[in-house]
Amino acid sequence: MKTVLEKGQIFYQGKFQELEKLIIENDKIAEISIVSNKLKKGKALPAATKKKSDEIVETIDCTGKYIVPGFIDPHTHISLEQDGIGHADSDTNEVFGLVTPQIKAYDAVKMRDKAFKDAINGGITTVMITPGSANPIGGQACIVKTFGRLIDECCIKDSCAMKFAFGENPKGVYGNQKKFPSTRMGTAAVIREWLMKTQDYLKRKKNKEFKERDIKLEALIPLIEGKIPVRAHAHQADDIITAYRIAQEFNLDIVFDHCTEGHLISKELGKWKAKAVVGPSLTGRSKPEVAHKSFETPKILTDEGCVVALTTDYPVISIEALNVTAALAVKYGLNEDKAIKCLTENAAFILGLDKRLGKIEVGFDADIVVWNGHPLDTRSNPNYVFIDGIKALERK
Repeated sequence: MKTVLEKGQIFYQGKFQELEKLIIENDKIAEISIVSNKLKKGKALPAATKKKSDEIVETIDCTGKYIVPGFIDPHTHISLEQDGIGHADSDTNEVFGLVTPQIKAYDAVKMRDKAFKDAINGGITTVMITPGSANPIGGQACIVKTFGRLIDECCIKDSCAMKFAFGENPKGVYGNQKKFPSTRMGTAAVIREWLMKTQDYLKRKKNKEFKERDIKLEALIPLIEGKIPVRAHAHQADDIITAYRIAQEFNLDIVFDHCTEGHLISKELGKWKAKAVVGPSLTGRSKPEVAHKSFETPKILTDEGCVVALTTDYPVISIEALNVTAALAVKYGLNEDKAIKCLTENAAFILGLDKRLGKIEVGFDADIVVWNGHPLDTRSNPNYVFIDGIKALERK
C-alpha cells in the first residue's frame, strides 16, 4: 500500500515549506520532494504505467493544507483512568505502596479508552503513559501509538522510564496517612535509600551472591545502569533542584516533568542542558506549587538552551488541547516553528525516539497529520491522521 500526499505546506527541517510530493510506503516515509529547493530524498515512486496490478496507490491533494509530524504528548495517564468512567477505573497510583518501581503502566493500558480517539482528533499519534505521582518512586512508564486494538500491537516501549515524585503529592499522600515520608526531606531520603539498595543489589547480582531476585530492585537496575531515565515530577524550583541533585549523586539521566517554576531557575536549567516537559498549562493556580505557573516558561527555557516539550498531563486537561498549549506559548513569545518542535521533534528526543519519530524524514515512521489550517490555530482540524502508515482518521 502506498499513499502519495501532493502539494500543501509541509513542516520539514524545522519550518514550513511547499511540498511537491510525499510518499508513504507501508509503515514508513519513502520519499519527500520539496518545491522550494528542488530537494528530493528517498527512493523514486514507480511510474503509474509500471505499477504492479495488485499495488494500491492513493493520492491525496493537500492544496491549502498543513502537513506535520504526528504530535507527541510525552507525559500522560491516558487510559489508566478511563474517560467517562473516572475513579471507578483508577489504575493511576498504588497509594499504599510507598516505593513501587515494579509496577508498569503498560499492564493497565486499555486501548478501548475513548481518550485515544480524542488524541487522534487532536493530531496526537504517540503518548507516554506514566503512573501517577503519589509515591516517591511510582513505577515504569510506557510509550504507545494512539491507534490500535491491543496494547501489545501499539506499544513502542513497555518500560521507557522510571517515575519519581517530589513536592506536595507524596508529602500529602503519606502525611495524611500519618506515615513516613510527610516532608520533602523524607521523600528525598526514600528515593536515595532505594537507589543505594539497588547499587548494592546490582553488585551482589554480578557476583552471584544471592539466591532470590527482588522485583523492586530488579526494576530499578535499568535506571542505575543508565538504560532508562528518571521522569521527575517536580513543580517548584526547589523540588527541581533536589531532583537534579539526586540524579547527579547517582549518575542518572533525568527529565523534569511539569517544571512549572522552571523559568525561575532557567539559567541553571540551561547549564544543565535540561530536558523539560512543561505543563499542564491550561489549569488554574490551584495549589501553592503552581502559584507561579506561566505561559512564558517554554520560551524562557528554550532561550536558555533547554530541550522543551509540552504536555496535557491527561486527564488533567483534555488531550485534544495539546496544540492549544503550544498556541498559548506562542502568544507569550515562543517562536511558532519552535512551538511545533515542542510537540514533535523535542518530544521525540526526550522519549529517546528521535531516530524514528518527531520529524518527516525518509525512513521515519509514517506518523503524519494533514491539517485543514495551521495546526496552532485552535479552529483547525486534522483531515487525515496516519499512524504507521495506516489511516487512523479521515475527515473531509
